Amino acid sequence: MFTVFLRRVRVTTKGCNLIYQQQFSENAVSTRSCSSSVCENASQKSLVVSYLINTCGLSPDDAVSASKKMNNLCFKSPENPDAVLKLLRAYGFTDAHHIPKIVTRWPDVLLASPSKTLFPKFEFLRSIGVRLPVLAHNLSIYPFMLRRSLKNWIIPLYNDLKSLLGSDERVAHVFSRSPAGFMSFDVSIFRERGVPESSIITLVMYQPALLVYPKKKLSLFIDRAVAMGFDISKSAFVHAVRVFSGMSELTLKRKMEVYRRCGCTESDINIAFLRHPLCMSLSEKKITANMDFLVNTLGYKPAVIAQHPVLLSLSLDKRIKSRCLVARALNEKGLKKMPSMTTMLKMPEEKFLNQYIVKHEKDIPNLLDIYRGKSNRGP
Repeated sequence: MFTVFLRRVRVTTKGCNLIYQQQFSENAVSTRSCSSSVCENASQKSLVVSYLINTCGLSPDDAVSASKKMNNLCFKSPENPDAVLKLLRAYGFTDAHHIPKIVTRWPDVLLASPSKTLFPKFEFLRSIGVRLPVLAHNLSIYPFMLRRSLKNWIIPLYNDLKSLLGSDERVAHVFSRSPAGFMSFDVSIFRERGVPESSIITLVMYQPALLVYPKKKLSLFIDRAVAMGFDISKSAFVHAVRVFSGMSELTLKRKMEVYRRCGCTESDINIAFLRHPLCMSLSEKKITANMDFLVNTLGYKPAVIAQHPVLLSLSLDKRIKSRCLVARALNEKGLKKMPSMTTMLKMPEEKFLNQYIVKHEKDIPNLLDIYRGKSNRGP
């Protein structure tokens, strides 16, 4: 099958490449002394650099740099590089973006066997549900996966991931989020520390890039979460590990200071962090804006917000303010007895639309427009 496929994608060296071949032929005498891996002839190097610029789309500087990284500068002909480029294009790699990037990061891709090295890996990823745009994007950024053995490395990792996650769809999701995490899959440190499988699945699904850290580093993140008071058996624990992996001690202290300026006590901050660790991953601007509206417009006490810190993660304009407008419109008409504002704001979108919009749109025809911000009503 691979031989048949290669016949389909092979590019002949006639036509547009005739001049290229002729140039190589004219330099045959000067290149006879070249070794199989390094060509010292300046003219030959110039031809390779020209190919990288004119055919692969690299800038002159990137082409020179890439040529120096290649294991074999002696292109006997452009046949193999052309076949590689043909195959890349067949799998969604674009000339304007992906091809220059993958060649710059891994120049030897042009010397790889299209049928033996590249095609089987592309087909394997496609077979588990990786879409071609994702495949092209991720492999152009992280082409080193293509250097690993499909049989001895990639498939065993896939088997381990599928055993944990349960489906190809989820495995493909991990690859789409972090090909480096996919290739570094090892959750043994979390199992050794007693983290539940359900929490490990959450971590792998939503933060696979965390897996690129060495075990020693991961162990430090785990220790830090335990020291902060997180229960290792709860789902919040893995979210805390996610926060610590992407945030220095200095940055964490700065975020805590933002909450203090918004009126939170040390106890409020600790409660909020333990309940919803990702509240520390929010930008200072978002923390300040949401706290200001919740406290100064809705009248929440900081201590109440600490009990419901997920409110800080919600979109201020698209979620909080828009739902407050709907609540006000319904209240003015006396149409609905309101639950707590917190309950309404945290309610899933579909449930909110059914209970607050669909149920009352006959009484207030423009209620959906109010919710979507198409009305002139202020918050």
